[in-house]
Amino acid sequence: MSLYKNVKIMSTSAVIPLEVLPSAEIPIRNGTEVAIDSPRTETQAHHAILADLPGYSTIFNVDTTGEELGRLFAQYPDLPGAILFDENGFRGVISQSHFYKCISRTFGREIYYRRPASVMLNEMTVPPLILPFDCPIQTAVEQCLARPLNFIYEPFLIYEPESGEYNLCSLQILLLASSRLASLRNRQMEQILNSVTDGLLVIDRDFRIGGEYSKVVEALFERTDLRNLSLPEVLLPILDPVTHEQLHEYLRILFDPKLIDRLIKSINPAKQISVRFSSSDLGQERIKHFTLNFERIRTGKEISQVLVRIEDITQRINLARELEQQEAVAEKKLQLIMQILQVEPKVLNRFISCFNEGLSTLEHLLGAPDDSRDPRETIHALFRSAHTLKSEASFLRLTAYERALHRLEDQLEKLRVLPRLETGDLALLQPSLEALQRLGGQIHQALEQLKQFDAPAKPSAQAPSSPVTSREAGPMEMLAQVIAEISERLGKPALFHTSVRDDDLPEKYREVLHEVLIHLARNALVHGIEPADERKARGKNPTGLIQLELKMHPECHEIIFQDDGGGLNYDKIRRRAEQLGRNLSSEEELRQIIFEPGFSTSEQVTELAGRGVGLDAIHHALQMAGGRIFLHSEEGAYCAFQILLPLGLTSSAS
Repeated sequence: MSLYKNVKIMSTSAVIPLEVLPSAEIPIRNGTEVAIDSPRTETQAHHAILADLPGYSTIFNVDTTGEELGRLFAQYPDLPGAILFDENGFRGVISQSHFYKCISRTFGREIYYRRPASVMLNEMTVPPLILPFDCPIQTAVEQCLARPLNFIYEPFLIYEPESGEYNLCSLQILLLASSRLASLRNRQMEQILNSVTDGLLVIDRDFRIGGEYSKVVEALFERTDLRNLSLPEVLLPILDPVTHEQLHEYLRILFDPKLIDRLIKSINPAKQISVRFSSSDLGQERIKHFTLNFERIRTGKEISQVLVRIEDITQRINLARELEQQEAVAEKKLQLIMQILQVEPKVLNRFISCFNEGLSTLEHLLGAPDDSRDPRETIHALFRSAHTLKSEASFLRLTAYERALHRLEDQLEKLRVLPRLETGDLALLQPSLEALQRLGGQIHQALEQLKQFDAPAKPSAQAPSSPVTSREAGPMEMLAQVIAEISERLGKPALFHTSVRDDDLPEKYREVLHEVLIHLARNALVHGIEPADERKARGKNPTGLIQLELKMHPECHEIIFQDDGGGLNYDKIRRRAEQLGRNLSSEEELRQIIFEPGFSTSEQVTELAGRGVGLDAIHHALQMAGGRIFLHSEEGAYCAFQILLPLGLTSSAS
């Protein structure tokens, strides 16, 4: 009859443990519970066998990847290791300690995570210790101690020939197999305490540390001679007050014999704790992560002592955090790739080119700031560039770019509102610059990967610069898409009407008009078009209307962009101007101020509005093209922007 629950051996490389039996659970043997902390007579302890101990049944295929094992150990931190099988049967054991030793090496994660566990297994220089289920505990201790020093604390296997089952057991469980503390003072236990890699100590009912403990304990606590010291007092300088109080109370509960062990284990507040050590020479704190496990030792009906196992899991925690960060980066890369696949190649390349150009400008301004230039002008220029790129990213649904550029705007806003801005203050933008640089590197890698993936499917002579080959949308179609996307995003129904065709747009001004019209569309939907309920209450069609008209004149091109929204609210603009210390009386002055950098009547900042940058970017772009812009509005009826561009493209303001 099997002493452990039945386990089927996996024949695939899936990463689901068929069964994990935590050490807190009690195995069933012939229908009788066998508790390792039950009081025994010396005769009983002497005749105890390995079948009386709880074990772990974790069976994996040898092709299971290191990354999958990492998830297993993260989910079950008390698990000693994983048993590996292949089609021919048992192959070996990967202990948790060996796993973390492998991946903590230089490039360890890159080497082992994507490869089968057999790679780690092949590096084991000593085969696992396999003992029969009826082996006496004393003999098992002797066998464990006979192993090489570095392998004493490795888990061993308990094998039952009848069922062919293997179960993992740890040395800690062997230490708890006897209920008498006297076993800790014999020669074998002294050898163990000098050899184990974890901290082992015993505390009495007053929480005082016993005279014998493993050498590792002093290294963990970074102090010597812990005999007869109170464990709470030892932990006081390195634990935060809340955790220390919880642990102190837990120690009191540990010595209550009425509470069952399973409940005691479940409420352990020290399963993962952070401890802080001060560095006297550097004046800095070092943070480590420990796990403390407690096993109660009974004398009769009372709990006389508690065996404490202390493990430094700092490396494990740091690796887990790094893994989480890597997974987050990988997920972002995947999202970025999926977003890239939805964008026409030429449009994407144009955006990336503009992004890289803007990034180069930012790097130049921050790397070698010009002390002769007003830093506020630099802030305004960066704002215009970032806002224009963010508008484009929003339209292309490149949310990673949109969010990164929005965070840059947040930093720019903090600088813009400073009463006194110095050139050196621009250094505060460095973190945002580094984030954008990383993003630029990620999209470059993503494009290279997509090119390699797509290359075999297309002749090299015809290969596009991006694997996406869908039809490129023209300027008018793109503008209609922007209006539809923002309309849906804001919940404001709107139609776009125009008789202008792509070929009607002056070729020399096409890039400028693309930028300007995108900004105007956002402005119309955010500030102009009212919500459907409000429009209906005013007797308007619930669906807003945006129109574009192009006229040719002997001396210029005329573009009119109009919405039938609420028009300019002059009172609101005037109040905002007064808040900024500007006393404006005429409507012409009020129409002009909305083009100034940083001016906005929005009450809150969103990813679409509130910075006071959109109209400033429009005004600056048209100035650079030698054009002019005029504003016509009737409150409650419409708002129209009239753009005049000369027949010849100029490179600076006229």
